[in-house]
Amino acid sequence: MAITRTVEDGVAVLTLDDGKVNALTVDVFAALDTALDACADDAAVVLCGRDGVFSAGLDRTLLTGARADLQALAVALTRTTMRLWIEPRPVVAAATGHAIAAGAILALACDHVVAAIGEFRWGLNETAIGLVLPQWVVDLARSNVRADRLDGLVLSGRLIDVREALDVGFVDELAPAEEVRARAVGRAAALATLPRDVYAANKRRLRGAAARAALAALDEGPPVLAP
Repeated sequence: MAITRTVEDGVAVLTLDDGKVNALTVDVFAALDTALDACADDAAVVLCGRDGVFSAGLDRTLLTGARADLQALAVALTRTTMRLWIEPRPVVAAATGHAIAAGAILALACDHVVAAIGEFRWGLNETAIGLVLPQWVVDLARSNVRADRLDGLVLSGRLIDVREALDVGFVDELAPAEEVRARAVGRAAALATLPRDVYAANKRRLRGAAARAALAALDEGPPVLAP
């Protein structure tokens, strides 16, 4: 997958585009980490998908592979997502289309999500496809999704449309598809005007303990992606 970096109004825009559904692999997570390293001096970060899809989740062809490969994928997903979640600078998702499973997880790890209006699907469908969610994903979802809807959505694995995603908390605002990127950059730039040290400190207070627990769990035993 190509991850390109541009800078707009002091905001680094990282665009994921594999020409297909932006399937996530160990190599993609490594490339995203490298891209984040490259924009260390930018005021904020926007994580953007390709036209019609933010990400459809983990590469499904890998989920039936060797156990060691599955564990490496789970580790990469955990480390990169937690890095995004506790990134000291503002991070905004420009969700240009479908955000499913690990794609939705990446969006949830951002501080604000601008999603494209359209016939796009959102959600954590792991139950429906036979995967067990790590505890940290549940914690991440709980920090965003309405409490009265969380159990029903996670346990059923049901995917929802983007307007319902806004209602339940996967998404913070909607925009026409052609405006999503610009709207996300504007939001990131606005957040970047806040006192940087205070923003980072309060983010650590909100998320640091959960992120540390997620990373510590990697040292306690091999991660699980399937029953």
